[in-house]
Amino acid sequence: MIDISAHITNTLSPLNLKVYFNSVPTGETIPDQYITFLEIIDNAALEVGDEEVETKRLIQVNIWSKSNYDTLVNQVRKLLEKSAGFERINGMDAPKQEGDSHFNKVLRFVFYDEY
Repeated sequence: MIDISAHITNTLSPLNLKVYFNSVPTGETIPDQYITFLEIIDNAALEVGDEEVETKRLIQVNIWSKSNYDTLVNQVRKLLEKSAGFERINGMDAPKQEGDSHFNKVLRFVFYDEY
């Protein structure tokens, strides 16, 4: 089983943006664009006998930007889907509320992790 946090962080490193696992920037100036992610669910995907040999992991990636993020969304999808073995399940714009400083695009991916 891989370290999913390191796998995602390393995969997104070519973007030269801050990437945060299960947190948001604190104690610093918030970047104009950044990415957060977390693992929502992990389930047994394949078992042999009584032993799990493959895990299905549902990952949520949030892309935060003060301006249009379409290009960044496409770059994230390309890196995760074509370079790192993720399959996109869905994506949506999170509603921007009064007081929010950034727009937020939510992408959900599944990753099959073998032992």
